[in-house]
Amino acid sequence: MPISDGHSNVQPFDHIDCQGLSIRRIILLWVGIGGLMTASRDDEAGREPGGTRSDLSGSAGDVVQARDIAGGIHFHPPGRSAGGETVPVPAQLPADVRGFVNRLGDIEQLDGLLENGSERIGSARVCVLTGTAGVGKTSLAVHWGHRVRGRFPDGQLYVNLRGYDPGEPITAGQALERFLTASGVAPAALPPDLETRSALFRSLLAQRRVLIVLDNAATVTQVRPLLPGAGRCLVLVTSRSRLSGLVARDGAHRLTLDLFDESAAVALLYETVDGYRSGDTEQDIAELAQLCARLPLALRIAAERAAVRPHMPMGDLIGNLRDESHLWSALSAEDDDEADAVRTVFAWSYRALPAEVARMFRLLGLHPSPEFSVHAAAAIAAVPVAEASRLLDVLVGAHLLDQIGHDRYQCHDLLRAYAVDQVGHEDTTEGRDAAIERVLAWYVHTIANCLTNLPIRLVEPIQDIHPDAPPDSVQPLVFTDSGVASAWFDAERANFVACVRLAVKSGKNRTAWQIPILLHRLFPVINAFDDWLLTTELGLEGARRLKDSAAEALLLESLSMAYRQSHHLDEAEATGRAALELFRQIGHHRGEALTSNLLALVSISARRPNLAYAYLDQAEMLAEQYDHSDIVVIVLANRLWGYINFDQFQEAYDSSKELIGSGRFSDHPTHEIVALISVMRAAHKLGRYDEAARWAETVLTKSPSKLGEATILLYHGDIQKDSGDLESALVTYHRVVVTSRQFGDRNREADALDATGVTYGLLGRWDEAASFHLEAIALYRSIHSRWGTAVALDHLAHVSVELGKPDDAARYWSEALSLLDEFDDAAAASLLDSIESSLRGSPSPNHGSDGPVDA
Repeated sequence: MPISDGHSNVQPFDHIDCQGLSIRRIILLWVGIGGLMTASRDDEAGREPGGTRSDLSGSAGDVVQARDIAGGIHFHPPGRSAGGETVPVPAQLPADVRGFVNRLGDIEQLDGLLENGSERIGSARVCVLTGTAGVGKTSLAVHWGHRVRGRFPDGQLYVNLRGYDPGEPITAGQALERFLTASGVAPAALPPDLETRSALFRSLLAQRRVLIVLDNAATVTQVRPLLPGAGRCLVLVTSRSRLSGLVARDGAHRLTLDLFDESAAVALLYETVDGYRSGDTEQDIAELAQLCARLPLALRIAAERAAVRPHMPMGDLIGNLRDESHLWSALSAEDDDEADAVRTVFAWSYRALPAEVARMFRLLGLHPSPEFSVHAAAAIAAVPVAEASRLLDVLVGAHLLDQIGHDRYQCHDLLRAYAVDQVGHEDTTEGRDAAIERVLAWYVHTIANCLTNLPIRLVEPIQDIHPDAPPDSVQPLVFTDSGVASAWFDAERANFVACVRLAVKSGKNRTAWQIPILLHRLFPVINAFDDWLLTTELGLEGARRLKDSAAEALLLESLSMAYRQSHHLDEAEATGRAALELFRQIGHHRGEALTSNLLALVSISARRPNLAYAYLDQAEMLAEQYDHSDIVVIVLANRLWGYINFDQFQEAYDSSKELIGSGRFSDHPTHEIVALISVMRAAHKLGRYDEAARWAETVLTKSPSKLGEATILLYHGDIQKDSGDLESALVTYHRVVVTSRQFGDRNREADALDATGVTYGLLGRWDEAASFHLEAIALYRSIHSRWGTAVALDHLAHVSVELGKPDDAARYWSEALSLLDEFDDAAAASLLDSIESSLRGSPSPNHGSDGPVDA
């Protein structure tokens, strides 16, 4: 496997697909948590006593139980302890609404929807709660969700899709990332594409009873990928839109929420002011309700203002609100009574705030996203954290802000839009610009401080960047505890893309490219492809505006690495070449050497040996010429990987032994492991099975992680298989599948599944062989591995011949041929000849015995 893209020794064995995992969870996995291996037999289930069976199923977060292959292979369902780790049942509903009133008829309808489909296992039930802004859709969904959560023992999932927020909405892909990881998919990687994520989500929930609340959806496109395909799940969607497509195509039930009637509006007002005021007449309360258009959001804000002024007559409060209403009507060109009422109440409440609180409220409209910490608020307002906390408490008390955690807050989309409007009218351009500069500087420097304190090895940058010193009023967080740093990164990760987007929009171009370069130290380690690609592409816009060729080259190199690790090799090659050309133009020799090394890895993955070796030669020459000894060692290690992948086993054997004996890798333990793996695999392919097994035992003692151990075990399984120890090989491959799923290494998992199929073929158990090859093919396709798919298709075709299905075999071989066109190495030529021979009716009798080949 490639030791590195050239930046560090971070990833000793290819890459890990850990997208969507929290940093804390990734750290736990990196140091190693293995599956619990215990005996499990299913003779009582009617299977033949002593028979061998290998059913692999369950979610990607499951753990295999198996001591040997004479029993079933099972996965623990969510909520059960496995391998020392408990997968929790998600409980994501926000806190229930205090003082919830009315909506009895709507609750009855929801209860009826639940009862009518309680035993149905067909398509999931969907209900769209629709109505005007501020009518209480979210409050009803959350309140009813808490009321019936006992009916959904497999959990409750919630996401605010921010469909009407002034900023960017949450995409279906981002929501699926949250749902999948919360539902037990973690620690597996998430599929990089929306379609595969959605399919995985449907599969995961097929046998579960889960309540899913999709709040503030703007379009059907946002919602449809988040719908379970079957099972006893129920989906609540809140939206200002009618979402007719969900009703027509997906059979959704629509429930339109009306404004409160007068009695319900009055009841809510009384509920809120109870204990704070006395002496108010029912007529006054009714008039206040009417001025609020009987909208729950406006009613709560108005009631809170009345509650905190217990000695001010209600008539005076109503007079102030009526005056505000007349003013707003004069200024507004809209003909929307509910919108006018909401904005009137916002203005009425806002104008009553002390000046410093009102300023904080306005400036929060400039924050990159609706969710933020007290420290970010302090930065944007240029006040001490203690003062920011006091100001935020006032806003929470006035119902102009929601507190969602110890030091975290969130702004309703209507209120955020109002804040944006106010800051645009009341603050100068210079003031707004300074506030944005402060909050972005706070994020830049806090990200940098966080990364240096994460307990995980990061990618070393091609070039250190030096952010401008933050303004005097900005105090970035400083981390002395790795756990605190990890928690901060997890809490803020969703804001990083928003920060880069704001930097581009506001013309802070230097910040726009510096944030993705900082994050590049971590994103390759965790394969956070969505955030990695988006921040880098946005950063490129900023770098190009500045005409900063060095920054552009760094970002293109990062983009190339992201494409390579997500198996988009054509894009990886194009962006890598663009980076290489820029590095050459500006005379950045280290960048040129490392990008040449990266392009070599792309070419190896694309099975282009001549190009790969040319890039390796170029990288080595530059490294030696400019005394980059660390890059020389990296190139030597990656050359070994090229030899192995291009079936140059004698070269791999000789070079690996020479490097091990020379001590070149003595100060580079990860590179030494690569050399040991190379000599082990070369000895195996040269038929020296006993020697290969000894090398395997040696390298297993040096593996730094469970991921590395899984990779070595995969090759050890190949040795066992080819030396005839088929049952031991099956046990080894099962261990590889377990660990690969824990880490989300789908490429390694596919290799192990395909090798398992080959092994069952050698045992003459063709149905089981076909099942494993099909599963491997699906995984290879999901990661765009053309070579892996072609190899597994060839294996499946041979199995189909044995099963008496020649037409299927011909179809599989034909597809494999179409995938091999782009490869020009010896291994591809050999496979091509074998397939063409098979299609002519004379298949190679031993072809199916080869182990998996790296994609």
